[in-house]
Formats: sequence, C-alpha cells, structure tokens
Amino acid sequence: MTFDIIGLCRDEPGPETVIPALAAAGEELLADFRDEQPLIRLHHPDGRLMTTLEDVHLVRTDGEVRRLLGIGADVEAPHPVWWVEVWAPGDDPEAEATARAFTTALVAGTGGLSWSNR
Repeated sequence: MTFDIIGLCRDEPGPETVIPALAAAGEELLADFRDEQPLIRLHHPDGRLMTTLEDVHLVRTDGEVRRLLGIGADVEAPHPVWWVEVWAPGDDPEAEATARAFTTALVAGTGGLSWSNR
C-alpha cells in the first residue's frame, strides 16, 4: 500500500514554489521527469523510488475537496484549490518523510494545507 499525501494549495504552484519544495524533499534526490506522463519521480541515489508527484489540478467545485477526502467542516480548506497528489512506497519510512517534506514546503509556499492517508 502506498503513502498518499495531498497538498491543497491556495495559490497555483509554479516553478518558484515547486523547485524549492523539491530541494526541501532532499537535495541529494534525483528527479525523473516523464514527458509522456505528467509526473515527477524522485529517486534516492541508491536507485530507490522515494516519491511520485502528480501534475497539479485545479478543483473549482465548492465542497468537492471535503467530499473526496472526508474533511470535516471544522477544517478551513481553500476554495478554489490547487490539488497536488504525492505518493510514496508504503513500506519505506524515508520515502514517507520525503513526501511529507515536499508537501510541507509546497504548502508553505502557496498557502493552504495538506491531507494524508495516515
């Protein structure tokens, strides 16, 4: 099972926020950009897959993020919101930490919050 974390960004993530967030995930990591898929994969220098970042999606429908993630009314989710999904292998604590570090830095740069499946 994978570890999933989602950045719910108030402002659209652009190079000025994504690049520093990638560095925050680990400057030693190697980025693999796929033209045929809107994904960025970060690999440990030893070759292990650390995390996969999906392309950014704008969610305009009010309440859709709450419905999809089961977020309660007590949590203030931005609207509209830029949704950035990040996956990491579920059996690698270092990969989970990498995904969390990227998402935390991204949300710090764009405003908003993060949600994870654990």
